[in-house]
Amino acid sequence: MDVSVVVPLPISVVDNTAAAFLPLAAAPPLSRVVRTLLGAVAEPGRIVVAAAEPLIDDVGVALASEDLASIGVAAVDGDATRADCLAAALEYLRHASFSTTHVLVHDISSPLVSTDVVQRVVAGLRGGGTVVLPELAVTDSVKSVNVHGSVTATVDRSVLRTIQFPRGFAMDALAGWLAQRTFGDFDEVAVAIGAATPITFVDGDPDAFRPDLPRDAEFIEAIIASR
Repeated sequence: MDVSVVVPLPISVVDNTAAAFLPLAAAPPLSRVVRTLLGAVAEPGRIVVAAAEPLIDDVGVALASEDLASIGVAAVDGDATRADCLAAALEYLRHASFSTTHVLVHDISSPLVSTDVVQRVVAGLRGGGTVVLPELAVTDSVKSVNVHGSVTATVDRSVLRTIQFPRGFAMDALAGWLAQRTFGDFDEVAVAIGAATPITFVDGDPDAFRPDLPRDAEFIEAIIASR
């Protein structure tokens, strides 16, 4: 099994570049994510950052301290959606000098990804999983509300899970879903569920939540310092 990693940076990142490029403990989220993923799973060249064209210069600056020979960068023209970036990354991998049978898809909104979670996802793929997702049990009280905002019921949280990144996929399956996509949002997990694809779950990481940058920058730096 040959695993590569994809980090999409769609045009929507332009509206909040802090999500990818704000320094956190001296390293921007993109650099931090790439470094963790590279150390956990990828051989040189097996990480592809697929970014909307307006972000390419920022990507170069963010990764300047990394081994650029180990990182592929694909520029995506036009109003590049997340799906467009994923498709461009898979096309990049198809023409690479190495083979790829499985991919990890990571989202820049999760800069605190841990090596342990990455390795658990890879282990799930090696165990035969077509789709492997890190999950956490929902511990907060969850309520349903009506159109007026009034609480109508307490939702049974024992059957709820939050899904984290990176998410593992057989490359052929993900490529097939992308090829069949229509206009609008593309959620590869929703597509996998709709296609009744078996999903393997692995333990996530409570620290790997999705921060709101730049607002949460000091909090994120405190977590980094405590590790």
